[in-house]
Amino acid sequence: MGDNKGRNNIDKENIKRCLCFTITVMISSIAYYFSTGIYNCSLLTWLAPIPLFIYTLEAAMVPVVFASIITYIIGFSSGVFAYSNTVIPIWILAFGNIINAIIFTILIVLFRYMVFKKKHWAWSFVFASGWTAFEFITSLHSSAGTFDSIAYTQVFNLPVIQIASITGILGVTFLLMLIPAGLALSWHYRNNSKLCLKTIIIPISILILTMIFGLYRLNVPVQGPSVKIGMASLGMSLEELRSRGQEEETEKIISRYIHCIDLLSRSGAEVILLPEKIITLNLNNQSKFLQLLADAAHKYQITLIAGLSVQEELNLYNSAYLFLPSGEIALKYDKQHLLPFSEGSYIPGQEFSIITSENKGMWGIAICKDMDFEEPSRGYSQRGINLLFVPAFDFKADDLLHARIAIMRGIEGNYAVARAAQWGLLSLSSNKGEIINIVSSNNEKNDAILIGTIQLDQGKSIYSNLGNWFGYFTEGLFILLTLFFFILNKIKPDND
Repeated sequence: MGDNKGRNNIDKENIKRCLCFTITVMISSIAYYFSTGIYNCSLLTWLAPIPLFIYTLEAAMVPVVFASIITYIIGFSSGVFAYSNTVIPIWILAFGNIINAIIFTILIVLFRYMVFKKKHWAWSFVFASGWTAFEFITSLHSSAGTFDSIAYTQVFNLPVIQIASITGILGVTFLLMLIPAGLALSWHYRNNSKLCLKTIIIPISILILTMIFGLYRLNVPVQGPSVKIGMASLGMSLEELRSRGQEEETEKIISRYIHCIDLLSRSGAEVILLPEKIITLNLNNQSKFLQLLADAAHKYQITLIAGLSVQEELNLYNSAYLFLPSGEIALKYDKQHLLPFSEGSYIPGQEFSIITSENKGMWGIAICKDMDFEEPSRGYSQRGINLLFVPAFDFKADDLLHARIAIMRGIEGNYAVARAAQWGLLSLSSNKGEIINIVSSNNEKNDAILIGTIQLDQGKSIYSNLGNWFGYFTEGLFILLTLFFFILNKIKPDND
């Protein structure tokens, strides 16, 4: 009888452990899944890691490792699935997801080790600074730039994301990791009221100060000029897109876009933005198509920006042309960050393209994937632009995922962003990330148009002037806190 009772108790304990593991992984991974990648439930991003952090401080090491890896891989997989039917091999995306999961797990194990070895309120800062530093280092060396940053999940959380104008997106990442880790650690110290309070009061104070700054910035009046912007994207199937280099098809596409330009100009649009690679042309014998766009700008007395795939002699460029109301080509910008596996034959650009208007400020141009990187966005801000035009493409499922990156770049650089994607979104956002207008353009059958008036600020920001200071700060903070832990533990180890 005694053996059976002991065996039953062991079985119940094992079942309890399995349930705790399963519930933790389910809650945290589902919350992350629906707040990252192609989804955007921003509140869940703050809540998602809390069950995992609490479990980390209660369970044994081995299940904690498995829980962390599984949670990350599942939770951050929606972004991987968004590109499953594109030119990017899914195994590369999955491999990147696994690497991130391993680093995430290492930091959780370190967090757990520190908490168990020495009670202190500062260990939540170790995890937050460690993950933020990892994001920063990855962004400097990855071909995806800042694309994987968790900060973009907060793009509609306006009071919080204003901090990006000072710290860049890394300030948002830091908060997203610090607050959940602080809450979980505070719960772990719940029997020690003094330590519990000290553990949570500093992270919450930082969040409150961030939101006070954000609310202040949102309420600072914009006193710059206003401009009415129109955008258009044709409903096109994959077959139509593939044939846009054929002469007959090119004429049809331009004719359809000129019709959209007519509609937008009648609605008062001063500037009209078209997507990336609307046509493919060889300037050696097809320059007449470029002239058709110039003639449309002149006829309708608008400034026109259009993305084109251009063959110049032996070189192929992914370019954006800016046509003045006079019909003159004022700017040509070549995409700097080309998409791996599909744009290998293109020549990357190196230069900024800026036009200065007497009464509208300074405008710049970037193309699609350029916005995933610190440059050229930060360089444009340093030069004082107040409006950035972004022809883009996208892959339908990633419409919001990619558009919100451009919106956040505008906050970092303190400029408005007009972005027109072929299979994504037409979006117009202010220097504070406020959405002026947004329209889906990922329908293959129907054309999409957008028009909106935006008031422009002066450009430049603290972040663009100081650069990645916060990234280096988190690297230093992580190293200092780790050293502090070992010194503290050596001087006076806990007996727990």
